[in-house]
Amino acid sequence: MVKIKVLVAGKTKEEWIKQGMLHYLRLLRKYCKTEVVEVKEEKATSSKDVKAILDAEGERIIERLRKESGSGSSVLSVALDKGGKELSSEGLAHLLKQEMNRGSSEFIFILGGPLGLSPRVLNSCRLKLSLSRMTFTHEMSRMILSEQLYRAFSILHGSDYHK
Repeated sequence: MVKIKVLVAGKTKEEWIKQGMLHYLRLLRKYCKTEVVEVKEEKATSSKDVKAILDAEGERIIERLRKESGSGSSVLSVALDKGGKELSSEGLAHLLKQEMNRGSSEFIFILGGPLGLSPRVLNSCRLKLSLSRMTFTHEMSRMILSEQLYRAFSILHGSDYHK
């Protein structure tokens, strides 16, 4: 069975966003196993520049990514980044199907904190996706990604959810 992990920097503080994200991940469970993995978000202070914050957070993400993906070549790590490839919902469904046909059985979607992802994390991922040209909070991106993953699997399974 396919596994979907959503690896995020920091906890989801807004309860309504957390509930929305968990709602879609619960719905997704009829198609695949799901899990949310949180790593500690780096605190922004006046003594730390953006690079230092991203680097520290990136180290935690890379370390967790190593643990989550193990040695399996069937794992596809996907970074969510504003510079990533934009896809329609159907395009995401097609991409997931294509990767499953190539042997991927686990997908790890990585979302950074408010500043995004470090170059090291981005470079470690074979695939980079953008949710939109619009800007969303990093917390809202979690819920939007969860809904789009559910929509993509609904498309793949011919469900009426996608109209």
